[in-house]
Amino acid sequence: MPKKAVSGQADAVVEAVVLPEQIQQELTLLRGFRDLVAERVAYAMGVQAINEEMREKTEAERTNANNARKFLRENIETFIKNADIEGYKKAIEEIDKASKKLKEARKPFVEKITPLRRGIKYIDNIAVPEALKELGVTVQPAFSLSEWIQKTLEERKRKARKK
Repeated sequence: MPKKAVSGQADAVVEAVVLPEQIQQELTLLRGFRDLVAERVAYAMGVQAINEEMREKTEAERTNANNARKFLRENIETFIKNADIEGYKKAIEEIDKASKKLKEARKPFVEKITPLRRGIKYIDNIAVPEALKELGVTVQPAFSLSEWIQKTLEERKRKARKK
């Protein structure tokens, strides 16, 4: 039965709807699930933002490491033909040095990303399946994509090719 409340102003009527207990409980569970998914998406967005920042701030170190690997790849035949073991060892040392510098430059970013990725993994593997059980949904392994996901991915691929 709707309740009527009169405010201090002229005959303003507010109706309150009383929902059955089962619907209220399901709404509470759905709101919790919404918050859980929102938290997961926020973690993923945080990882993306930190990754972007890491890419920008470690560009020089990444370039140096890639160039050292590229030098070895391009000159491996020369090292073999000339039996230049010293040149090969020097190239390997350069790769190691560049990789260590890159790892050090990335370290503060990785420390920020790691807990976020662990949170995502926990939500994906434990919290969401448990929440779905509470909502009465049994999730089973899927071995193919649903039609709407497949269509969406194909559209995104086409748009990416046009660019």
